[in-house]
Amino acid sequence: MTSSEQTLGPARQDAAGCVARKVQAQRSALWAAYGDALGWISELTDAKGLARRTGGVPLVKPVEWQRRVGGRSGVTVTLPQGCYSDDSQLRLATSRAIRADGFDVEAFSKVELPVWLSYALGGGKSTTAAALNLTKSSAVWYANRFKGWTNSGGNGAAMRVQPHVWATPSPHDSATFLPDVVRNSICTHSHPIGLMGAVLHALTLAHAMAKGSPPSPDDLCGIAKEAARLPEIVAGDFNIASWRTAFENEAGAMEEAWASAVAESQRAIEVAGGCAAHGTGTERYARVLSSLELSHPNKRGSGMLTAVAAALLPWCEARPEKGLGIAANAIGTDTDTIATMAGAIYGAAADCEPPVEVLDAELFKSEASRLTDIAFRREAAPSHRYPDLIHWDVPKGRADMLASAGNGAMQVVGLGPVEPIAGEVKAPAGKFAWRWVRLALGQTLLIKHRLPSPWQPMRSPTPPASSQQADADAKKPNDMFADALDESVAAPPAPTQNALDLQRALRYLHEHIDDDMRVGRAFKRVATKGTTEQVLEFTAAFVRLAKGRSSSANARG
Repeated sequence: MTSSEQTLGPARQDAAGCVARKVQAQRSALWAAYGDALGWISELTDAKGLARRTGGVPLVKPVEWQRRVGGRSGVTVTLPQGCYSDDSQLRLATSRAIRADGFDVEAFSKVELPVWLSYALGGGKSTTAAALNLTKSSAVWYANRFKGWTNSGGNGAAMRVQPHVWATPSPHDSATFLPDVVRNSICTHSHPIGLMGAVLHALTLAHAMAKGSPPSPDDLCGIAKEAARLPEIVAGDFNIASWRTAFENEAGAMEEAWASAVAESQRAIEVAGGCAAHGTGTERYARVLSSLELSHPNKRGSGMLTAVAAALLPWCEARPEKGLGIAANAIGTDTDTIATMAGAIYGAAADCEPPVEVLDAELFKSEASRLTDIAFRREAAPSHRYPDLIHWDVPKGRADMLASAGNGAMQVVGLGPVEPIAGEVKAPAGKFAWRWVRLALGQTLLIKHRLPSPWQPMRSPTPPASSQQADADAKKPNDMFADALDESVAAPPAPTQNALDLQRALRYLHEHIDDDMRVGRAFKRVATKGTTEQVLEFTAAFVRLAKGRSSSANARG
């Protein structure tokens, strides 16, 4: 310890450490979003297609461009400079679900993932299929059995797990964040290769956070050995054990599959790491991609291979802006996901923010700041208030997530009130439209909704009640959309925290006594929100009901 640190004392050291860590997490978040925004422009296209998207200008920074969304029945929209894809959308969803008391995987799986379908800008097959399945009341995150769930080895989990590392108090201790990385990942990706990608990337980012520099190829070999300890690290988690049992019932022993994934990742690191030794950054990265065969359609989206490429990119090219430009121009690879994962690693060691501001930059910074406060056990900004999952039923259609909030205002169910910021773009069939909106949370969404438009023009809102509010409004960043509307939506008052309504919970128990999943959620709600007396009364009611149902069944038999 230096003499200056001794003079500061533990409290001052902790405060200084929190500030430094906050800057580090913010830069990691911003560079990750920047890599996504840059790489998304070149995703799934060829050289001619890229030239059309950029207007013939070389891809060296994010630009405004056009893309079709919504599939064959969708629309072509103009995306503003710095617009990010599903990679960063799901990273924000993960971040929102991390609270002072930990990662709320129930809210992430049953609210964030299903609602994301309505505003997704991209999205892999496994993530989309998993989110669709989670709209069913019977689906649970630790056994999300959508078609092909045991073969989900893509990078859709790896690209979103960074917030778990930003929120850990000890980046050097993998046991403090890997269990949540696994909980997050298995909501959508159960194949060991997909899970390995998330684990490797989290460990790589944690190394960069702890050391202040990206790992070397030798460091990555050590990271792969740490990944081999995953079964030991998560051994005591009941839900993860339930997932493992469900997986093994369909796909065989997880222990053997994980050992195979570890060995495969070690071979990939050894081979690719040796290719990153000499030449320019572009030459070194090209050899890495070639050794990993990441231009091959069957390997392009591999969770494990993508994590290795993203980890080695800073070793090939130390300058973040240059390195992410190299990744974005590697046409034929998963440009946006490799760039966004590498961006998170670059940012953990960067001494500056990206050269172009990404869309919703202030939201990325505020979430990184909130997660750092959680890591340092400081009083953080309030966490997002999700619906009570006991009474939550997600709308079945993607176009039904934009709904009335009362008093003429609109909301995205589960995420809160929104205001329109640009006109709608109607699909050719005339049944649906897409519209840019901004959540009160600060996130910009291009959301699908049914026609006719659910939005009704409103009178101008009441002027600010104080000059301080007027000053705050004047300091808001300029809208990135040139065709913003004059209409506005008044946000409903924020909900208040209520004590447990035991009678309501008992009625719910009576209605759903035959639905084990709903009863389990009810028990969790009562246990976490109720008093000891309420928990006992609820348990007694359950026992009476369960025995009554059993007696009735025996009598009928």
